[in-house]
Amino acid sequence: MLNRLIAPELLRQARVFESMTRILRTCLTDECAMHCWVGGIRDQTLVVVTDHAGHATRVHYQQGEILECINKGFRSELPTPLTRLRLKVRPMPEAPVRDIRRPTLSSDNARRLLSTADGIADAGVKAALQRLARRGGADF
Repeated sequence: MLNRLIAPELLRQARVFESMTRILRTCLTDECAMHCWVGGIRDQTLVVVTDHAGHATRVHYQQGEILECINKGFRSELPTPLTRLRLKVRPMPEAPVRDIRRPTLSSDNARRLLSTADGIADAGVKAALQRLARRGGADF
């Protein structure tokens, strides 16, 4: 159904770019491959997008090999061979940071911890329970 809503030429172009991305990734190290994809072609220039400048540097040094692989694999789809590679760095938006809340201790439970601490003979355990009770706002 979605295919009927999108222009056929646009779908064909997306499939070609997806295939080119697969070829591109075979030319790159595993560390870099999943951070790069084909973003387009313009005037015999392959546009490669990456999410980090460090990966862009690696791609830059491999551009000859990348262009050779793409040109070889896509002779029929390309009217003329690609001669240049252009890099774009587009950082991926980070996932929103969840507000991590620390568990709270009610003043009633803090009093219970203090009461328990009073009956403990071991000084270390007693001190730990008292510290925990103070976190709960117990000012005893």
